[in-house]
Amino acid sequence: MAGREGDRRGLHVDRVSERLHFAHTEHVNWIVYAGPDGITLVDSGYAGQRDLLIASLDEVGCRPEDVTAVLITHGHADHLGGAAWLAADFGTPVHAHPAEVPNVRRDIVEQAGPGNVLPNVWRPAVAAWSAAIMPLLRGGARLGVPGVTPLPLEGEHVAVPGRPRALSVTGHTSGHTAYDFEAEDVLVAGDALVTRHRTSPISGPQLLPSIFHHDRDEARRSLDVLRASSARVLLPGHGEAWFGPVDAAVDAARANGAAW
Repeated sequence: MAGREGDRRGLHVDRVSERLHFAHTEHVNWIVYAGPDGITLVDSGYAGQRDLLIASLDEVGCRPEDVTAVLITHGHADHLGGAAWLAADFGTPVHAHPAEVPNVRRDIVEQAGPGNVLPNVWRPAVAAWSAAIMPLLRGGARLGVPGVTPLPLEGEHVAVPGRPRALSVTGHTSGHTAYDFEAEDVLVAGDALVTRHRTSPISGPQLLPSIFHHDRDEARRSLDVLRASSARVLLPGHGEAWFGPVDAAVDAARANGAAW
């Protein structure tokens, strides 16, 4: 880790490579690429975390209007909130895998809802997690980005600042995508695997609990797609950064599985 950049109201922004910054919060993470070619945001937190998103950009020396593009790993409310605001207020382009565009637009919703959560409130921490995220769902869980467009691909690489390679890691959602910033030696994994979640007692690489996956079996099978990356840092959508080979993170996630 290159060094901690800041800590504001539960926000930690760590510089994990020359140009990549990992914004880590209690509930969800996002990534800021800041280079001479521009600013790329990967995911963007809940709608109710706008102040933290602005603070994270400030930590790396930019403003919301400076963001060149937003890449979405998948269309869940905890990854879309800031993107919806940036697109609406600044016209910031938002991109996702073509199979994920309907989720980001909210034409379809492949996301755990009350019908999934309520039967599990007896599990440790689920009720507390649910209560904690409710204030962050401003605009409702169906808030989306109507103007999202498919990834502007040039071969396997996305034509945005940082030029990450797109890796299709389906299962969590139909078009879930990881972004491999090869020049930075960093893989942004989204929710393909996580290292911590408030509803799970497991510590370290793991799959999210089953209710959070559109297709749990496919999510497990898709882990092997991440092995295509030679990155030495893996940044998950939830939990702390993983420092080490991606293969080791995948092996640990397979061994740990999902808490429930």
